[in-house]
Amino acid sequence: MKINKIYNEDCLETMQRMPDNFVDLIVTSPPYNMTKRTDDYNNRYDVYYDNLDEKEYLLWSNKIFNNFDKILNSKGVVLYNFSYSHENPILPYLLINEIHNKTNFTIADTLFWKKNNAIPLSTSPTKLTRFVEFIFVMVRKNELYSFNTNKKIKSINDKTKQNFYEIFPNFINAKNNDGSVELNKATFSSELIRKLLLMYAKEKSLVYDSFMGTGTTAQACIMENMNFLGSELSKKQVDFANKRLVPYLTQTKLF
Repeated sequence: MKINKIYNEDCLETMQRMPDNFVDLIVTSPPYNMTKRTDDYNNRYDVYYDNLDEKEYLLWSNKIFNNFDKILNSKGVVLYNFSYSHENPILPYLLINEIHNKTNFTIADTLFWKKNNAIPLSTSPTKLTRFVEFIFVMVRKNELYSFNTNKKIKSINDKTKQNFYEIFPNFINAKNNDGSVELNKATFSSELIRKLLLMYAKEKSLVYDSFMGTGTTAQACIMENMNFLGSELSKKQVDFANKRLVPYLTQTKLF
């Protein structure tokens, strides 16, 4: 059965209605909370201004992950794309620490998304040009050594019986996005998402994106024969995503 829907609402509302243990994988990229920027870069979302107080942002992130804990299947994975800003470079590390200490999740791995070019261009006399963003692999603490991946056994040592698995590099080359979109200047790359899905999801899996934006995760899921659910505050972005996904998107009321 096809399960494909983007809800035009806050992700906390969607997840509260969602059945427990409902989705197989979560792939998302939240706002990066550029609290110290005062230029137009902070206006890169059409309905959301990325300027929460740091403590408020961390508390909000805790709520997000506590709801992930509710909806995610046993041994499921959260792939959380987050990167530092030049204005607040400590925030990703504060975020990981907060999630580890105050939710059931911890970090299991870190992937590095190598973009084709750096955005924004380097204007700092001290900081290096950023070509790489983080994708944090977050799992429940009690599933740290048992969470789902698609790594297959390549060989077994005859003497020790130790398994050796195929190599999945944690360095992923993928383009920045699928093209410029005025509604959202921080969009995903379907090339990136497809590579992530092949690492952590099976065919027909149900994938949730809590910040669906212009529908990149949804498009990648369709291309890899997987189902998707998404939440997005912006009606304009939901409309854009639905048009983008035609004729594949099936509007189905699930809960």
